[in-house]
Amino acid sequence: MRIKMNAVAAATAMFLGTLSSAANANLVITEYIEGSSNNKALELSNVGSSAIDLDAADYKLRRYNNGGTDAGATETLTGTLAAGESIIYHNGGAADEFKKGIESTITYFNGDDTLVLTKDDVVIDRFGKLGEDPGSAWTDPNNADFSSANKTLRRKASVTTGDTDATADFPSGDQWLVFDTDTADGLGCAGETACSSTATPGVLLLTEYIEGSSNNKAIEISNIGGTAIDLDANVYKLTLFGNGKTEPGNTEILTGILDPGKSTVFHNSGAADAFKVGNASTVTYFNGDDALVLTKDDVVIDRFGKRGEDPGSAWTDPNDPSFSTANKTLRRKVSVTAGDTVAEADFPGANNQWAMFDVDTADGLGCPGEGACDGSVTPPEPKPETGPCSGCETLTPVADPATFNGEIYYSDILSGDFETANDLKNALSAIIAKNHKQLTYKQVWSTLTYADQDPADDKNVIEIYTGHSISKYDNQTSGSGTGKWNREHVWAKSHGFPSESQWGYTDAHHLRPADPGINTARSNNDFGACKDTGEEVLFNGVGTGNYLDKSIDCWEPRNEVKGDVARMIMYMDTRYQGTDTATTQMPDLVAVDRLTSTEEDSAPLIGTLCTLYAWNQLDAVDTYEQNRNNQVYKYQGNRNPFIDRPELVQQVYGAVCGDDPNPGLVAEGDIVAPESVDEGVAYTLDASAIKADEGVALSYKWEQVVEDNKMVIGNEAILPLTAPQVTADETLNFILTISDGTLEATKAVSLTVTNVPLTLTVEFTGTTKVIEGDTTTITAEVTDAPEGIQYSWKQISGESAEFSATGLVLEVISPNVNIDQELVFELTATVDQESFKQTVSIEVTNTEESGWTKPDGAGSLGGLMTLLLPLMWWRRRQG
Repeated sequence: MRIKMNAVAAATAMFLGTLSSAANANLVITEYIEGSSNNKALELSNVGSSAIDLDAADYKLRRYNNGGTDAGATETLTGTLAAGESIIYHNGGAADEFKKGIESTITYFNGDDTLVLTKDDVVIDRFGKLGEDPGSAWTDPNNADFSSANKTLRRKASVTTGDTDATADFPSGDQWLVFDTDTADGLGCAGETACSSTATPGVLLLTEYIEGSSNNKAIEISNIGGTAIDLDANVYKLTLFGNGKTEPGNTEILTGILDPGKSTVFHNSGAADAFKVGNASTVTYFNGDDALVLTKDDVVIDRFGKRGEDPGSAWTDPNDPSFSTANKTLRRKVSVTAGDTVAEADFPGANNQWAMFDVDTADGLGCPGEGACDGSVTPPEPKPETGPCSGCETLTPVADPATFNGEIYYSDILSGDFETANDLKNALSAIIAKNHKQLTYKQVWSTLTYADQDPADDKNVIEIYTGHSISKYDNQTSGSGTGKWNREHVWAKSHGFPSESQWGYTDAHHLRPADPGINTARSNNDFGACKDTGEEVLFNGVGTGNYLDKSIDCWEPRNEVKGDVARMIMYMDTRYQGTDTATTQMPDLVAVDRLTSTEEDSAPLIGTLCTLYAWNQLDAVDTYEQNRNNQVYKYQGNRNPFIDRPELVQQVYGAVCGDDPNPGLVAEGDIVAPESVDEGVAYTLDASAIKADEGVALSYKWEQVVEDNKMVIGNEAILPLTAPQVTADETLNFILTISDGTLEATKAVSLTVTNVPLTLTVEFTGTTKVIEGDTTTITAEVTDAPEGIQYSWKQISGESAEFSATGLVLEVISPNVNIDQELVFELTATVDQESFKQTVSIEVTNTEESGWTKPDGAGSLGGLMTLLLPLMWWRRRQG
């Protein structure tokens, strides 16, 4: 057990560490259902008092099976979760009463599996014990009814924060109420009891039909029930049948979650602005004699008109002469609570369900009911004072694209000389880091409305993966993403920067508007060529040109934006080189030439580099991308160099991807050179063994490198040299450039010049024994003295003497001494900052003073004098 727990601790290091109050949001697991067969569901709820922006951090729910510590499935939470609201995941094979919320493989659990909820990889709640297989289920010794198998468990209302220790024993404390197997009546609402019985199931109806003048056409679909409808749980389709036909015409697939009282609207793209609510769709290419049929899994749940009948110009009502399906706005009466399920029945039938309004009436689009929409529904054209998009602020520019001068902005690289592509990349990184203003994540909304504006409609932005033009005010600030757009991190934020405080998280150069459903499908997959192995991603039932291969986590975007994607990834790879980490809190981002693995999901890596390189060539920079670069520059202060100067792509990445901008000569063989040579000794550098293709004549250029300078020193294969004189061991560096007349290759070689200490043979002539006061001349003779040698003399011991020296000749006047002694002089020979020293000694004899006779050594007096002599000498020295 100890070994197993250590393994768990290692595997869950990503979850553990210092927990902050910010990490422990009021998002908790509030219901767990492990019932019979596939009746499995999980409910997460916001039990706090304020909404949670799930896009502001990286919220994930992971499943761990049978005691494992590697996640078997992961769900990333997105959108905004209002206080008291819940997210539900259900098993696709469950009974209908469990099919609430989102179908997900996260529910492929049994009673012995663990679920862990994290925020930015910090545990904020869990169900089960990570790393432990309890057998068939976790049980509670204090509650015989508790079991994680064949039960419905609801979190007690007293629990308002999650259980943050994923490896602690489970259950921890008394947090769960137990209900019988297959109990489903609490799904969709936090709390201990069943959801309110007054909440009727979701009911999907056609609630408004507009067939006005010209292209003023729209159709509204609403949920008039009491609970949300998961449109992805089944196939909901709206199909147009034209002119009495029974073969389907244009079709829309409904996606996302449709909350009670909310509507989805499709409008004709050529309609007046007042009708442009929701999404533009060809399903509105109808006239008064065309039928619309709403189906769920190909079963009719509502209709407008009679399928298979052409009424002429319009359907009319014999009981109401003013009723017509042409040139009218029709709204479903509030008394209608169920759909009209017989598509071939007479229309509008004996009991007409539709209230009629004048032609071109549009004030009811976006809300069910017979009246106009009230102020709670976002109007089609928000007032300018609300900002450039819903809940957005108007930004103050920090740079002026009109005065941008690329020659000045990129001057450091235009005038630079870079040895390697990485040196150039580092210089680019410094340029685009300068004046980069960090945006807030809210400010990104506004920036994208400027940067991604539809050139044909200044009220819309273009979604990156669908190419769909959508109102700027349809940004998803909360609730369902149907008919909305959100912010797509092209370099997936989980790949290295999951926190909003990190600069890459809000860097608008790689953030683009995207349809939420398509954004979810892309997830954090790498970019790669997977069209042949993946499946085409659909948008409103139509292929988008994007392909997803889930088996290898690969996403291939549509051809029209492949170059855009490539240049955004290259920008991120270059901007965040890890050189200004203290400022940006960003790791070194690296675009790799492969698809990353699941284990690398949080690593600062993304693929596939050389596929992106090819996409850059396939899809060149266009005016849309240039304008986008200008707009991001205007509000963020820096630019994408690969848009401004597309040739930089090859210069930075070409060599890595087999497209070297400066191809070199392929030459084999090495330079033959000694590893070291003594100073002053002749040697050779021999490149004669280096060969290119057979028969190719080569030329040679030898250069010696001294600090940052190069000096040409030869142009033959074999270079004879003599080692210079050095004062200490020194390394010499040489570069050989070989050329076939077109291509070049370079090779480098280094060797050590060894310093040989200066050694001379010196002999002295002259009188070296003198009496005090005498003068003597000493001459030194030096064998094989090198040129430029200089000599100097100094006395190093003995009574100080007067002396003079010229070159090798020393003249000394011996001093008076009190006792015989030796004078030592040193000759120093110096050449090229090296020196050699040799000493010579001169013996100086003391003479007796006048009137003093040296006593003989016999007798006690002689012995006494012998003893006193040192004392006398000492006294004379003192005198």
